[in-house]
Amino acid sequence: MFIPPLIGQEGGGIDWLTLLLPLVFCFLCMSMGQGRGGERPPDTGTMTESWYSPQGIEEVYDALAMNAAEWRKEAEMAQMDTGGSFMDQIRKTLGGGKQQPRYVVREEIKPRLYRMMDRTGPIYFELTEVEEGGTVVKATYSSEIKARVARMKAEQPLKIPKAPLGSRCPACGKPTLEEFTVCPYCGEKLVTREE
Repeated sequence: MFIPPLIGQEGGGIDWLTLLLPLVFCFLCMSMGQGRGGERPPDTGTMTESWYSPQGIEEVYDALAMNAAEWRKEAEMAQMDTGGSFMDQIRKTLGGGKQQPRYVVREEIKPRLYRMMDRTGPIYFELTEVEEGGTVVKATYSSEIKARVARMKAEQPLKIPKAPLGSRCPACGKPTLEEFTVCPYCGEKLVTREE
């Protein structure tokens, strides 16, 4: 089979680099995941979980903000030490030499909402004060940072509130009815009373 030479080619061979370069560029553009405002759309590995802390809402909010600041500092140090991953180097090259910062604060509504954007997707911490005391944290984040969130939770004083079964959800503390098997607010499976 005869393959005609590309224009400007001598010797009749195919310049594979010329053929592959547009494909590589398209792949890199898609992998950068640029959405509106340079934010990456959420990936399919988004997780949501809720937990209860006996601390007040202000104290929990401050602890979350402090953890997020530590995450940013660690990411900056890692980028300085290693120069980032291979994909970070490509993004840096295509983006004019600037690496995308990690764990950037996008919205703070103290003490109710702390929202960040990361290259892994959006990160939300929504806080709800429990009437009898304590705070419920609802976290939404990419599965890629699950280990960070788990370490953050391990450092917090977490509890399941003591409440009569069937009257309050043990995860979020909101009122439920005895016949509920799942909390209508947070989706936590409820234990029913033994007759």
